[in-house]
Amino acid sequence: MNIEPRLPWSVGLAALLLAGSASASFAQEKIVLRLADSLPAGHVIHEMVAKPFMELVTKATNGQVTFQHFPSEQLGKAKDMAQLTALGVMDLAYIVPSYSSDKFPLTAVAELPGIFETECQGSLAFYKISHNGGVLETKEFGPNQLRPLVTIALPAYQIQLATGRVIKSAKDLEGLKVRTTGGAMDLMMRSIGGIPVRMAAPEIYESLTRGTLDGMIFSYQSSVSYEFGKMLKSGTEGQNFGTAILTYSMGETKFKSLPENVRKALVEAGEQTTRESCKRFEDGEKIATDKIKSQGMKVIEFGPDDKKVFDAAFKTVAEDWVKDLDKRGKPGTETFKAFTDALAAGH
Repeated sequence: MNIEPRLPWSVGLAALLLAGSASASFAQEKIVLRLADSLPAGHVIHEMVAKPFMELVTKATNGQVTFQHFPSEQLGKAKDMAQLTALGVMDLAYIVPSYSSDKFPLTAVAELPGIFETECQGSLAFYKISHNGGVLETKEFGPNQLRPLVTIALPAYQIQLATGRVIKSAKDLEGLKVRTTGGAMDLMMRSIGGIPVRMAAPEIYESLTRGTLDGMIFSYQSSVSYEFGKMLKSGTEGQNFGTAILTYSMGETKFKSLPENVRKALVEAGEQTTRESCKRFEDGEKIATDKIKSQGMKVIEFGPDDKKVFDAAFKTVAEDWVKDLDKRGKPGTETFKAFTDALAAGH
């Protein structure tokens, strides 16, 4: 009996089984991802965003993926997080694009003052244009070798002052040295007569203590986390002086190296975290504002004329931002239209 014709089939079947076994083994390989940030331990952003995201990924992969958390700039400075993540120093990081505004000028579209009403509206519109072929994915995150997973527009920033100067009108803000994150926020501060001082959040406390800063544009939740409350003399409430966009992003090379099931879990957890965390921030901002006021901060009351001043300034900021980018050969008009269209469409 001639059995030779059956040998190739048997060998082929064995090879397929071995390949399948190797593939399954690879898919179930235990993976530990290093997540880095510049935030102090227990910061509200970590608790409301990163922690739920990590839990979702671990659950979706049945424990295949776990995380090591490196807070407080242990793996790099806040301003360097984007580049370090792309280079693979950490696998996943808290990245504020405006800290590297030279590399991410377009992301500031979501930080323009008065451009959206709620954190979720801004967060989801930003998510749309930074994923699935959106302008920010193709023009900024992709070229910088980053894959954004979570995108959050923080609550509308307020002016918070540690100086004793009494503020009764918009004009009283002129000449104050106020911390900004760069980009559109710099334009906004200049438009109302202030002096923008670009600075990462971990550097604010010392600058306020030394008096090299008069105050900052910040969310009250972040001020609570950094324990600025007792230093603040006055601050605005219910205004919109812009915001900061934060992302939790992974280097593209690292993302592509992961098994398909893990990539899928990361993407799905990122979108779910974006949707759920923005609502947590909406609810948490009022609580934080009340806490800061209870520590002695007086609310600055602006009148109708001041509102007109701010509205005119904010409109000019948006127009100047678009013109400047277009002049530099960047798609400012395209990005502004994509974002405002996404805001109008809702999600």
